[in-house]
Amino acid sequence: MQPLLKISSIPIKIESQTKRAALQQNSEPPAVNVTRSRGAANIQTTPARVNIDTTEARANSGLKSAMRSTGEFAQAGRASAAEAARTYAENGNAMVDSAGSGQPIIDAAAAKAAPVQPGNPHGPVQAPQIETQPASISFDFQMDSLTFDWHVNSRPELEYVPGSIEYSVAQYPEVVIEYLGSPVYVPRSADPNYVPPPDSK
Repeated sequence: MQPLLKISSIPIKIESQTKRAALQQNSEPPAVNVTRSRGAANIQTTPARVNIDTTEARANSGLKSAMRSTGEFAQAGRASAAEAARTYAENGNAMVDSAGSGQPIIDAAAAKAAPVQPGNPHGPVQAPQIETQPASISFDFQMDSLTFDWHVNSRPELEYVPGSIEYSVAQYPEVVIEYLGSPVYVPRSADPNYVPPPDSK
């Protein structure tokens, strides 16, 4: 006769998950900013200049300003007055001397008369004063320039991640009881496989 019950046990099942320790480095990548300054060319030119001073040349030609003419006329008047006074004095002395010597007065006066000297009344002609300044040109050229601004993290950031062990129960322990026999029906006629016994006489 076979046993009617089957008893089996399922052991506990534990799973473990291990995570190793790690050292992570968190640092920004290096960056660079480039700034460009454009060059330039500066050109400065000075044109030639010619300065012509015709003041003295015009004065020698008789074309004088009113102020200069007035001053020269005043100076010439004072010189003429002094010269006339000297001439009159000399002529008077000559006449007195000629009267004493028996020479006619008119001859003495003619001898003292100043001879007329031909020539330019304004003096020698003076050329105008000419002053020249040559032209000049200067170049100032500045080349392009580049400026680099580096951003580098000299000290990287280190982060330590500790290790860990995780346990989890995948299967709890169980006891399984299994009935191996046939079901018992009450009454027996409820069994679908029930065969009534033959009638006894």
